[in-house]
Amino acid sequence: MRYQILDPIDATTNLAALFNSYQRKLFPLEQVVLPRETMSEYQQLLAQSASDTLNEEQSHRLNYCMSQLYYLAVLNNSLRDLHSNVIWAIEALTDFFTRYKGDLQRYAIEERLKIVDEWGSEEESDWEPDGFDEKGEKWKVAYKDDEASLAPYTLRSKLEQFFIGADFVGEKIGTSQAKDFAYFSGQVEHATDFNPIKLLREFTGAELPAYQQSEAGEMIPQSLGEEVESELNEDLRNQSIVAYFRQVLQHCNQAATTWASATRPEHYQALLSQLEIIRDVAFSAPAAY
Repeated sequence: MRYQILDPIDATTNLAALFNSYQRKLFPLEQVVLPRETMSEYQQLLAQSASDTLNEEQSHRLNYCMSQLYYLAVLNNSLRDLHSNVIWAIEALTDFFTRYKGDLQRYAIEERLKIVDEWGSEEESDWEPDGFDEKGEKWKVAYKDDEASLAPYTLRSKLEQFFIGADFVGEKIGTSQAKDFAYFSGQVEHATDFNPIKLLREFTGAELPAYQQSEAGEMIPQSLGEEVESELNEDLRNQSIVAYFRQVLQHCNQAATTWASATRPEHYQALLSQLEIIRDVAFSAPAAY
């Protein structure tokens, strides 16, 4: 049985640390909605649903848990895609400034030559004679520098796949805003409400102790004051996670606006700086994580 839907992002960037911390706070919700049925039990559940004979618990599993499970999968995919697109866009821009020194036309000319040579073209004007060999006449990619020929090979076209409006599935830079994540951000901010000890106390009515690790590495009971202080500190950490998360999404939307209007090298330099700020967001997960 799979016990995890929210897979952590395997990267060392501050952005990955932020996204992983955000998702980690959703662990209680994830555990509530994970499927626990066998295939036979699930088929029975579907059959009872079709005949409208579900009890309250079964209806909850089928309707609430399934929708929440899908919702969590969308979140996980969204954060992984967003992180990847930020990193890939940075790599493309860094290569542009390192290899082409900010020369947009040279970039497009060389990209076209490379791509047509690698993938071919059905346009006859894209080829020109290049002498003869034992197989007969040879051909090479024709040099072109006119705007129409270079349009599909510009830096803007290269970056398009990473930003809002791209003809590719998945979360792009600027696709979503903080309000689109409001449900999960609320869950993260109030994660201490779902503390297992607190929930067990409410359910059993018993005064169950909370524990902390001593300097000697032993687990010792917390006093009420220590428990309250620990919860307050965790609340502050959770609020900080959400604040940084919203900040990142805001910067992503600003970067998407910069990309949409970029026409000169200095615009792309500004875009690179914006993306590096997103990647290097001033967030680090607590050592206990």
